[in-house]
Amino acid sequence: MNKTQLTKIRNIIMGGVLSTLLLATPAFAYTSSDFYETPKIKGYSYKFDSGVGIRNLGYGVEKVEADAYVECLQGNVPIGYMGLQARLYTQYGDLVSASSMIYNDDKLAGFVVYAPGLRGGGKYYAQSRAEFYNGDGYTKYTGYKSPIFTFEGDKTLPKKMETTREIEELMNKTEYSVNKNGETYGSALSEYTIGEEPDLISAIGTNGVEGYVKADDLTPKVSSVEEALELNETNDDVRTIPLYDVDGSTVIGEFDLVTEVEYGPRVEKH
Repeated sequence: MNKTQLTKIRNIIMGGVLSTLLLATPAFAYTSSDFYETPKIKGYSYKFDSGVGIRNLGYGVEKVEADAYVECLQGNVPIGYMGLQARLYTQYGDLVSASSMIYNDDKLAGFVVYAPGLRGGGKYYAQSRAEFYNGDGYTKYTGYKSPIFTFEGDKTLPKKMETTREIEELMNKTEYSVNKNGETYGSALSEYTIGEEPDLISAIGTNGVEGYVKADDLTPKVSSVEEALELNETNDDVRTIPLYDVDGSTVIGEFDLVTEVEYGPRVEKH
């Protein structure tokens, strides 16, 4: 299999789903960011992106969801070397849906992870997270933001736009606010200029309440392949984390991390 074919792993993985969706409804649409490409890490280089689109569940039910795709440019990597998390945000930079961080549990070249879909109108974008084994822990990266989808509900063709005033403001922030406990808080999108995620990431919980999730709860830190695989989730697993008030200690709700993953084929080094 050559590099061009490898680049199409995502289409192979999603092919059955996409063809079904396209036949089922003219309202299906999808867009993704450019690929974020890493330098070589322990002999391997990677690329990954952030996608947002509409999935048709049948009976006129459609949901907007995020996905993320990662690929090793050299072919197969050892087990546990690639970690990937899909995240979906509102136009205001609030996290509304996410998968757990998923690590490859076989020697392979790429895979796709989905965040659970949401019904209802709104403006959404995706921005994934990835981490790669460096021999002494994991090197973490945040992907590029996808274009924004304006989704007005079932059977409505989404409209794609590059940015909004709210997004521009978040991407121009130079520092996070700090709570009384010394924790930073705000939208994860501001990492674009600040250089790191806040301790408390603005999110909307399963009960519709606005609050914050802890970055360490969202993507627990791991220092070895063994630790990563112990945290690995499988399809339809749900991991629930607390939703906090701005003080970072008062629990006001919950946030569910629901995982759906599609592993790609094995591709020998070329």
